[in-house]
Amino acid sequence: MSGAADTTDESNTHRQANRKSGILAVNVIPPTRHPMKQTLAAIVIIFHMLAAQGSGAHGILPDEIPMAGGTALREPGPLPALPVSFGHHWQPATLRVQHTAAVALSVTNHSTDWHLFALGDGTALRDQNLIHRLMPDLRKDYPNTRLSEPGSTVTLPWRFDQVGEFELRCVRAEHQGHSPPLPIQVLPATP
Repeated sequence: MSGAADTTDESNTHRQANRKSGILAVNVIPPTRHPMKQTLAAIVIIFHMLAAQGSGAHGILPDEIPMAGGTALREPGPLPALPVSFGHHWQPATLRVQHTAAVALSVTNHSTDWHLFALGDGTALRDQNLIHRLMPDLRKDYPNTRLSEPGSTVTLPWRFDQVGEFELRCVRAEHQGHSPPLPIQVLPATP
């Protein structure tokens, strides 16, 4: 493209006269290109911009979301349930799962308060605690979290694809330091 637009000698003269008077005015004559070519070029540019965003574009989540402690699964189909419950403590007190196990972690809230349960490693959950402490009204729909009302059961489809120590705990600002975590040990897969 040679410039923003083609101009005539008359518009150049008009521009110079206005520049001398302190007024900037530009008369632009539209390019002489064929309008269909311009429309097609615009469509191609928009298509490439959208295609470059891929499935990770803002507002569109992929079916698998890698996180600290494993992979959050969206619409995974039927998974074996792994039930846990929370009152003032966790039942069972700890979980042990095999590496690469994909489960529907089913959390029942037996307490009288709502909780924001999050799954991850110590560092990720410490960061998430800080975020919720600084901004308690922040969105609560992260892939590794579930908002649980009293008496409700929430499900977190998850694949444990990292070996190590992880935990499920409440990251609600008012509960930090008071709610016990559920330790989760991910063991290497046995051959």
